[in-house]
Amino acid sequence: MDLKQMAAQLHTDENTVQRMAQSPDGQALMALIRQQNSAQLQKAMTQGENTSAAEMVELLKTVLSSSEGRSLLQRLSQQLQQ
Repeated sequence: MDLKQMAAQLHTDENTVQRMAQSPDGQALMALIRQQNSAQLQKAMTQGENTSAAEMVELLKTVLSSSEGRSLLQRLSQQLQQ
């Protein structure tokens, strides 16, 4: 699953978002996003379901710039495929 597919699935499936957000990897990812890009995260949270998949991809790109972020996203992607 590539980054755009992951963002699209998270954008359209509320249950997946909730499951991922409550997982240990999801919690770690949110902490990393807050640390690296709090302004974009705040905008996405304010917009809620009106946040575009492209905006979510931009958030994830920031995370991908670190090895920790890449590792977390890889594990979450594997969880999404199960």
